[in-house]
Amino acid sequence: MQDLSTLLVILFVLIAVMVTFIRIALRIRRNGGSITTTVFAATYDFYNKDKRKAIEVISEQKASKKMEEQLSNQPFK
Repeated sequence: MQDLSTLLVILFVLIAVMVTFIRIALRIRRNGGSITTTVFAATYDFYNKDKRKAIEVISEQKASKKMEEQLSNQPFK
């Protein structure tokens, strides 16, 4: 009987950890995360002038969309 209760506790903890990681991953994906900006910044010197301009435009668009979202308290889709 004690083995069954221990197994159930372990199973519950495992499921709770999985749900937590899934929710974090979905939140990061939905909000865009900052990994894209980090990668662009780390590889900025490797791009030519046109690609650098495109990266700057994309970063500015994401930043303005994020600012609007924070001001309105409603997520953009």
